[in-house]
Amino acid sequence: MAKASNADTSLEKVSENLVNFSVDRDDLNRIMAMLPEDESVNRVTVEYEIPLLKIVSVGWAVAYFLENKPEKKVLLESFWQAIDEFSRSLSDVTNLTTGAEINYFHMIKERVDNYVQALNMQPDAKDPAAVIGPTFANICNAADNVHVIMTGNRVFNAAIIGVKEYLAHVNFT
Repeated sequence: MAKASNADTSLEKVSENLVNFSVDRDDLNRIMAMLPEDESVNRVTVEYEIPLLKIVSVGWAVAYFLENKPEKKVLLESFWQAIDEFSRSLSDVTNLTTGAEINYFHMIKERVDNYVQALNMQPDAKDPAAVIGPTFANICNAADNVHVIMTGNRVFNAAIIGVKEYLAHVNFT
């Protein structure tokens, strides 16, 4: 995740950096490249779901790492509002180029619900990635594919680590 200068620790700038990190695809492309070619896996579906998981993971990480911090509420509101705006732009472009009506933010909210429900069903799980990876694979219609499970784990863990390091860098943890 890009580092902010020490002067850039306003809630607005921190939120902007978190949003930019959540929609950046560089790390996702590297993770996708690790997925072996397998005709039983729909790579288009996996590639479509990866950015959704990253956005959800960044939002979850902010809530988790700032659990008892006064900045949490404002930062999360700002983050999700910016993701909503980004989603509207993406939905509009998709509509213009394909003619298909897509509500990208609604899809993100559905994924949040999917992952939260999965975590709630396994409250004793020591590592959330152990729940997120299989849930990601299930969403990708590849529930039994260990490579897709690991892809979900990698996306989740990379997002969590990136947010944790960034929040520590800007002294928010």
